[in-house]
Amino acid sequence: MPELPDLQVFSKNLMKRIANREIVSVEILNRSRVNVDGDTARKKLLRTRITDIARKGKELYFQLENDEVFSVHLMLSGRFHICTPEEVAGISYKILSIGFEGEETLVISDFQNLCKVTFNPVETKTPDALGEAFTFDYLRNAVRRNQRKNIKAFLIDQSIVKGIGNAYADEILWKANISPKSTVGKIPEARLTELYTAVAEVLNDAIANIERISPDIISGEERSFLKVHNSRKKVTDEGDKILVQKIAAKTTYYTERQQLFL
Repeated sequence: MPELPDLQVFSKNLMKRIANREIVSVEILNRSRVNVDGDTARKKLLRTRITDIARKGKELYFQLENDEVFSVHLMLSGRFHICTPEEVAGISYKILSIGFEGEETLVISDFQNLCKVTFNPVETKTPDALGEAFTFDYLRNAVRRNQRKNIKAFLIDQSIVKGIGNAYADEILWKANISPKSTVGKIPEARLTELYTAVAEVLNDAIANIERISPDIISGEERSFLKVHNSRKKVTDEGDKILVQKIAAKTTYYTERQQLFL
């Protein structure tokens, strides 16, 4: 599942490929995953251009020069494809295709049929994990409102902070040396400071690594550099055994060294 760092790189690479090119064709291929019909989508998109693609939480927002906007939430297995018009037919599980001048088409697909395309999406006030509104004071107040919540569940709760998914919650907790089994209200404030710092450090480091390893990526996920949430690793670089357990209903990777607060 693409998470915040993947999507941040996707947005940059999609901008390079399709921004500011006139849209010449629009086709909805799975009406159940788009909140408007084909005629409405064509009225909104045809003969205009995408001027910005911004990540907001786990979604990408496509801004058009006519002030329309649509968001894409890839969910678990949604994908972006850029191909020629002739190649579109070979892509399975298509949801939406947008053709551009210059004979290239953006196709959104999802074999699990979970990806969502939303025109004129309603934004929430929940801060993004890398946004200015996600301050330490905000984190501390959120902790006070969720004293009994498990810390892993807390970090991946999109109503608390947007953008952190399963893999990066594990990486953040490992970086902060906090066990994913911990209870939010039991974590001392000094350690909350370390957790807050770890959020930005882990996510920004991941963005840099993805750009280095897969500079042109627009789909899938790059996980080879992860320190602990990595099925290819049995021990950390420091020699600690990596444990795998269901926590907060998610497959969680951690080490015994991480401090437990209960």
